[in-house]
Amino acid sequence: MKMSERNNYETLEETYPEVKKMSFMNKGFDYIYVNDKNICIRIEHKYRSKNVKFDITPAQEEMADIFALRTHTDRHYFMTKKQYLELSKPHSSLASGWRGKSREISQKDFIENSTTNLYDIVNSIDNKVINLENFM
Repeated sequence: MKMSERNNYETLEETYPEVKKMSFMNKGFDYIYVNDKNICIRIEHKYRSKNVKFDITPAQEEMADIFALRTHTDRHYFMTKKQYLELSKPHSSLASGWRGKSREISQKDFIENSTTNLYDIVNSIDNKVINLENFM
């Protein structure tokens, strides 16, 4: 798959029709979900085959509120950015000078520390600090 092609495995809207899919190649997140408190939650969704780590880019680290994993078994797991940043480590490629990815966590650790209920996790967010520079 080329970077310019949409990943057909990242289809959160098929399971959760309430999410709004962002345009192709949107930077930092793939979906928006408006929670019960009327807050727009930005979701970065990734498909990973068995045992492949869950890694993120600098834009995803900055912009996403929730990270979503779809596994090879077709299950979805969800984690807040705060928890992801606490559990993950700097990406192994940073030592070589490559800056395309910023953080990583094993799929096993992601699954063990996440929830399978999107609604509970998006509705647990009751405030967000917004960086106004993103809108300038």
